[in-house]
Amino acid sequence: MASANENLVEFINKGYAMLAEIDDDYSQKKQSQTYDEAVDNARYGRQIETWATQVLETLDTIFPTELEQHKFANPEIPFGAVSGDYKYQSMIRRGRYFVRGLENIRHSSLPEYTDLPIQDRLYIEDIDSFQKVRDVNPTKVDAFLSNGFLAWSEDRVQLALEQILGVSFHRRDWGGEINDLYTANVVVSGARRASAFLLKGPGIGKKELTIADCGKNGDQIVRLFTTPAELFVVQYVGPVGDMVIKDVQGKVTELRARGANTHYAIIDGQDTARILHAYGKL
Repeated sequence: MASANENLVEFINKGYAMLAEIDDDYSQKKQSQTYDEAVDNARYGRQIETWATQVLETLDTIFPTELEQHKFANPEIPFGAVSGDYKYQSMIRRGRYFVRGLENIRHSSLPEYTDLPIQDRLYIEDIDSFQKVRDVNPTKVDAFLSNGFLAWSEDRVQLALEQILGVSFHRRDWGGEINDLYTANVVVSGARRASAFLLKGPGIGKKELTIADCGKNGDQIVRLFTTPAELFVVQYVGPVGDMVIKDVQGKVTELRARGANTHYAIIDGQDTARILHAYGKL
């Protein structure tokens, strides 16, 4: 729900910014007498169409039916005369009602769904237990990162996560463990979810986490998925390689195909820093 709201707010802001940019360009061209109705209106129309198409695609990923897409694509525009260049004013007016319609969808439609469909992959903003991170823009943690890398040890990150999640027992790291942190304190969409974490610190000596860094041939990831959990989390203090994400995603997809209600989350250095900052640990 929170993630859906953020997506809609982002597109509403983009919509208003787009309309302001179009209106500013139109005003300047009118003043300099360089406005070409056919050429400029076509360009303005493409800008609005591109934005609207992206909104429709996003609405499709958020809501379970096409109702909200239909509402957005068919805004209620009251009849009324427009002044100035009729075609331009009509087009910009329709654009404004598109944006206002999206605002109405955010305010009226989102609350109607108590449990929006959850994708296989969760982001930290989707996890209620990390809800404070929603107020931490990535730029807020730039000063703590060096090329996306956070200089925190694995044990230090683990202790911080345990404190944030209210885990009273601190497990010492050793080679044969199936996970680094296991807890049922993680809350997603208002419900507790048994969660298993694979944590990696700067000890691997690399800027990006690869499968080779997760035990022999990635056996740490294999062992992670033997945990009786519903949420599997891979965390690293730097960037996480694409093949790691693909491997984790594949294992979750396989479990879901067997009927298991499982999801996964990838927490890289930037998101690690955002969590720590949100909870006063950084």
